[in-house]
Amino acid sequence: MNTKKFAIRGLVILAVVVALCMFFSGTIRTIATAKVRITRAQQGKMRQQISLSGELTFLEEEEVFVDASGQSLQVTKVNVLPGYQVAAGDVIFEAEIADYEKTMSDKRAEYESSYMELMDLEQANGSTRLSRTDTLWAEAYYALSDATQAALEKQIAMETLLAYENLDLDETGAVPETASDELKQAVDDWNAAKASQAEAEEAMQQASRYSVPEATRTYITQRKELNDKLAQLESDMLALSVAQKELGAVRAPVDGYIVSVDVKKGESFDPSGAAYSYCPLETLPVLRADISDIEVNISSGMAATFSTSRGRELESEVASTGVTVDGNRYADIALDEGLIDDMGGAYSLLQNATNITIEYRAQTNTSLIASSAVRGSGDERYVYIIRQQQSTFGAMSMVTEKLAVTVLAEIDGVCSIAEDISYYDIAYMEDRPISENMTVMQYTN
Repeated sequence: MNTKKFAIRGLVILAVVVALCMFFSGTIRTIATAKVRITRAQQGKMRQQISLSGELTFLEEEEVFVDASGQSLQVTKVNVLPGYQVAAGDVIFEAEIADYEKTMSDKRAEYESSYMELMDLEQANGSTRLSRTDTLWAEAYYALSDATQAALEKQIAMETLLAYENLDLDETGAVPETASDELKQAVDDWNAAKASQAEAEEAMQQASRYSVPEATRTYITQRKELNDKLAQLESDMLALSVAQKELGAVRAPVDGYIVSVDVKKGESFDPSGAAYSYCPLETLPVLRADISDIEVNISSGMAATFSTSRGRELESEVASTGVTVDGNRYADIALDEGLIDDMGGAYSLLQNATNITIEYRAQTNTSLIASSAVRGSGDERYVYIIRQQQSTFGAMSMVTEKLAVTVLAEIDGVCSIAEDISYYDIAYMEDRPISENMTVMQYTN
């Protein structure tokens, strides 16, 4: 009887020991095995709202120069600022030629002096009667003087263009084929002027055979010089007077937007530079946003929104994209006159950057999965998929397997994968580092 009780007690103890061993072995395995969460990719189109900052940009700019007959200007009033919209005929600024009265007074005095000198010359030669040969000699002299002056002016114009284009005439006097049309025309004009000068020189040689008294020659040449001087002074005073009148109110040539203003009230202005520039009204400005740091492909036609100062949302779209000379990528958001007015006008838009939201939507379906499930960097990205593996004793376990993937985009914690991985169980959010061919367990809570 005691033997039987002892045997039963032994079996009970053995069962308890086996149960304890099984319990602790499972507990140890549970503690030692990495735990992961399981996810699956979904097929869909990547979408994202991209926040950008855009600045008003004019796509066309025409510079405006003023003709002040070589005089410095004094600006008396400026009516516009960059961003102002103007109509043809609007007064942009007002100015006057610096020291206009003094300059005109000096030229009048010089004109009167030269005129009196001419009168004195005519009076001194009042008894001189030009013969037929004297008149022919005078005409030849006048023609040669004018032809020489004209040839010199054409030569200077041609040589200026040659220097600018870094070219030389060949041995025959021909211009290289690479020359601009302007330079080719300048060479033709110079050759024509030289031919006229040669004809005038030949005519002068013929006239030199005439017996013209030295006093008559002196009278003819001096009268020519004084008449030319008077003509030049008349031209200078007329140009100065016209410039003063026109500069009293410099007006916009066409409807448009003011891009830059290079004149300031109360300051002098060098008319060799542009006074201001404008963008024609038909070439509407855009909101240009830098997208150099945006990983997704921003393209024309994408929806764009921005808000007025009162919070009203306005809709537009990406008109175009491009690259600046500095290599920065940009996107231009289209504007029309209505949008510009709603935003307070071009001037208001120039004062501050505009917050823009572009809605990015991929063109095709891809595998979308949490970024935390995608590992690696650069072109070497991968995920750990789960394979079910059966042991010798029939127990099932979860084993990781490395699968390379191609990441097309990564936005707001979501990766777009080129391959279809939607049918894989993918391990992520592990409680400790995992690697390939590693047994893992799924979180139970």
